[in-house]
Amino acid sequence: MSVTSSIARNLGIERQYDVVRNRIAELLENEVVLGYGSLFPVMALFVFIAVFPILWALAGSFFTINSFNPVWEWAGVSNYVHLFTADGLYWSATVKSVIFGFGSVVLQIIVGVAFALILRRSFRGNAFARAVVLLPYLIPVIVVGLVFSWMMDPNYGVFNLVPLQLGLINEPINYLGNADLAMYALIVAASWKWSIFVVMMALARLEAIPEGYYDAARVNGANAWQRFRDITLPNLKGMIILVVLLRGIWMFNKFDIIWIMTRGGPSSATTTLPVYAYRVAFNQWHLGESLAIASTLFFTLVVGAIVYFTKFNPSQEVRVE
Repeated sequence: MSVTSSIARNLGIERQYDVVRNRIAELLENEVVLGYGSLFPVMALFVFIAVFPILWALAGSFFTINSFNPVWEWAGVSNYVHLFTADGLYWSATVKSVIFGFGSVVLQIIVGVAFALILRRSFRGNAFARAVVLLPYLIPVIVVGLVFSWMMDPNYGVFNLVPLQLGLINEPINYLGNADLAMYALIVAASWKWSIFVVMMALARLEAIPEGYYDAARVNGANAWQRFRDITLPNLKGMIILVVLLRGIWMFNKFDIIWIMTRGGPSSATTTLPVYAYRVAFNQWHLGESLAIASTLFFTLVVGAIVYFTKFNPSQEVRVE
């Protein structure tokens, strides 16, 4: 007899205790109750760290909030009206977000698919090469940003020293200090970091293509380009569309590497929407307007999620056409 049962017997409530114990045992054996009970802690944490901040930001976007004043003043949709009609910097930042997102995704797809095609081949050291390719994804963003900033430095950066020694350029280039080059420099750094995502996606799809397809094409006299055009590319089409959608949204909302490398400069050459939202909040101290900018970014995520789950079936992403 357990200690709890002994206490219940001494108190004269042994019968009631048995009823409660049996009822709890029945509930724990119920798969529905057990499932929801297991999910509850996770969902509670998710609501606390994700849902609540989102709702707080959406609510705050309808108020005039000064970072030094705890009083919120109702503003309705005036923050959004100001952004869409009177704030030219908002649309400029939107264009820069599109350029950064589109440029990064295109470069990531080109580099990622190229590396996936190489890694799919059987050669000595293939396993080691696959492990090395994964390294950029494991390096923290702050490290990548700082290293690329040093490499692009006009005084001692390798991107200047090597071309100068080879005679390719006559004077150092300030990649991050030049308004015409800074965005391209960011795209290169970001693509180096996140191209591995495309490598993994493309490699998974390539591994699912039966080798017999290529054997049959070779028998019929197809060269390497024809095999890529007629077999590889059609099977990568769904993956490429998916990467454009997901990576495009993620890069459109990217803040960390841009802030680490350029702070949105020089001037506002690399001020994307996330950077602009930060500046409005912590340089101009207009928190309500900053939350409105952040809300527009959130809605891009919502639209992307809707498109993904309505147009794509995640469970079929590795299916060969």
